[in-house]
Amino acid sequence: MPIYEQRLQEDALQIRKAVAAMGADVESSIRHAVQALLTGNEPLANQTVLRDYQIDRQCRYIDRICHNFIARHLPSASHLRLISSSLRMIYDLERMADYAVNISRETLDLPTAPTGLLQHKIETMTNNSCTMLRQVMTAYMEENAGLARSTIEMNEQVSRELGNVFNDLVHEGDDHVGHSREILDLYIIFNMLERVGNRATNLCEEVIFWLTGEVVKEERINILFLDEDNTILGPMAEAIAQKGYAGKCHFSSASRLPASNVNPQLVQFMRSVGFDLSKLQPKGIETIDINRVDILISLQGPVRSYVEKPPFHTAFLDWDVGGGRENMEGPASQARLELIYREINLQLRQLMELVACQENY
Repeated sequence: MPIYEQRLQEDALQIRKAVAAMGADVESSIRHAVQALLTGNEPLANQTVLRDYQIDRQCRYIDRICHNFIARHLPSASHLRLISSSLRMIYDLERMADYAVNISRETLDLPTAPTGLLQHKIETMTNNSCTMLRQVMTAYMEENAGLARSTIEMNEQVSRELGNVFNDLVHEGDDHVGHSREILDLYIIFNMLERVGNRATNLCEEVIFWLTGEVVKEERINILFLDEDNTILGPMAEAIAQKGYAGKCHFSSASRLPASNVNPQLVQFMRSVGFDLSKLQPKGIETIDINRVDILISLQGPVRSYVEKPPFHTAFLDWDVGGGRENMEGPASQARLELIYREINLQLRQLMELVACQENY
């Protein structure tokens, strides 16, 4: 091997070993933070907080040798992707270490260590999140894109666990009035563990990009339109959204009390503007997994009249677009539908510019 090529490989391996060492230290910090939490070990919690300074120094060191690598070798292709991915990876690892610090500080604030079911769930989320972190660092060192892909799939379980924990903590708060501060501290801890899984997913995507050049597509935003009977407003909004923005988000519609068929006037109007709704069947809200919805949009009345307690991670909007079955009779119905059609188009365009526009920066 030529001397220059050998130096290139050695410098690249130095970077990878440094990133892997930082990943191991971050996993150790997370596990120590949780150990301190579950055992009430305040010295270990404080030690974990102080250890973050060391991880910050590792981050700065790797940043420096990555930029030195660029200056020395002017990398291209896979070597350039390695540097680009490694720089982003150390940012995610540094944030994971911050989560360990946050858990340690919450530990110092809690009067007693979690026990019973909460303790078990903390252990489960910690093991799942740290397993993701360890696996992605293995994939990074072994140049294994397949392992990185399979690790991404684990994050859905971590996210589901957080949703279940939130409901458990709400009930715990109802049963123990006056412990609201403690409940909040525990939720922050669970949230930190879930974020470790999210950051591990980011690491997986960087490993895949380095090894294959493939940019992992962002998961599409789930948007649900709500109306009273799913005969006019919901089907119209769903059809317009699917045609204009299906590549950016996933859209559906549902109602409180679905009718047997879509309004005939709507079918006729939508056909005149290029949509075929003749085979569409109204759907009830019970057919939708609300916990998977990112944005709830009510087209008739407030969202809370349909879903009393929207999921914690769900945003909800009330759009006053007008219209209902009572407004769609007689010769004026087509003009009324035209106004609603324009209003929904306007609201959708504004929403998409906010949540799913093409980045220009």
